[in-house]
Amino acid sequence: MSLKEFRESLLDRLLTFLWRQWSSLGVLGESGAEEEWVIDPEPLLIFSLQMGRYEPRLFDEILAWLEVNGHWLDAPRLRTILRKQDDSSARVVGGTLQYILSRGDKRKWQNLARFCGSLFKRQPDADPLEPLFKEKSGDSHPLALPANLDPSFAAFYINRPKIRIQKEGKAVSVNARANLRFLLRSLFGAGAKSEAILYLLTHEGGRPREIADDVGMFWLSVHQALLDLSRSGLVLTRSKGKKVEYWLSQPKWWDFLASANYESSKPPKWINWLAIYSALSTAWKTVDELALRPHSDYMTSSKLQDSLEIVGHEFARAGYDTSRMPRPGLPPDVHQKMALRFLGEIIGVESV
Repeated sequence: MSLKEFRESLLDRLLTFLWRQWSSLGVLGESGAEEEWVIDPEPLLIFSLQMGRYEPRLFDEILAWLEVNGHWLDAPRLRTILRKQDDSSARVVGGTLQYILSRGDKRKWQNLARFCGSLFKRQPDADPLEPLFKEKSGDSHPLALPANLDPSFAAFYINRPKIRIQKEGKAVSVNARANLRFLLRSLFGAGAKSEAILYLLTHEGGRPREIADDVGMFWLSVHQALLDLSRSGLVLTRSKGKKVEYWLSQPKWWDFLASANYESSKPPKWINWLAIYSALSTAWKTVDELALRPHSDYMTSSKLQDSLEIVGHEFARAGYDTSRMPRPGLPPDVHQKMALRFLGEIIGVESV
C-alpha cells in the first residue's frame, strides 16, 4: 500500500464515521439510538468542518442542521476548544458562523464569529482567497466567479459558490441514547452544569479540575457549577485523600431520565471526544502532508503512531478493546494496514 492509497483509505473511513455521527443528530433523518457512546457536538463540529471540505454534501448538511439546532450548542465551550486548535481551523468555523449569522441568529454567534476572525488573522498568509472544497485527491475545487461568491465565507477569504437552495434541517432527538448531552442541556441549559452531570453519570466520581480538563471548560466554572448542584442534595461530596470528590446516585438519576422517554436499555459510554478528535485531526494532517511531501519511513510511522496511541488510550478508558492497535517498529506498509484496521474497528467503520 502506497502512502497515497493509505491517505485515501483513511479519508474514506473518517468521512464515513462523520456521516454516522451526524446521522445520530438528525442529518439524513436517521436515529442515533444504536450508538453506545455520547456524542459531543462542539468538537464534532470543528473536526467535521475541517474534513467536510472533502465532502461538500456533508458540509452543507451541517449548515442546515445548525440553522435548526444551533441553539443547543455551547458557544463559550466552542471558543475554549478553538483556542487550542490550529489557527487555520478558525477560518472555516468562522465562515460557517458568519453564514449562520446571515440567516438570523446574531446574538448567539456574533462574538464567536468575531473571535474566529481574530484567530484567523494571526496567520501570516491569511489574505489569499482559498477554495473551500477539495477533491479527495487534495486538489482544490475551481474558484467560483465573484458574482457567484458566498459573501459570508468570503469574509474569511474562503471561496465557495452561493448556496442556491438551502436544505431544511431536522431537529435533533434529545431522547436518543447517543444524544444524552442534548437531553441534559434541555434540562439545565448548555454549560458547566450539564457537562458536570454528564461526567458524573458516566464516572464513579470526579474532582473539578479533572472534569474541566476532560470536558474542555474553565475549571472555576465547573467548580462553581458543582458547588451549586451540591446544594440541591442530588449531587454529593466525599473525601478522597486530601481532596473533595463529587458524585451522584446513578440509579436514581437514570430512573429520573428514563421518565422523560429516554431511549436506553443501558447507560451510554462517555468518551473524551476532545482528545480523540484532536488526535484524528493530527493523524489526518500528518498523513495528508506526508502523502504530498514524503518523509522517511520512520518519520511517517512515528507521527502516525503518536496519534493512534491517543485514540487508543481514550477508547480504552471508555472500556473498548484496543488490543489490536499496531505496535511501533513495524514495516511502514504493515503499520499502515494495521492502523486502518484498528481505526476502522474502533470507530465502527471496518470497511468502506
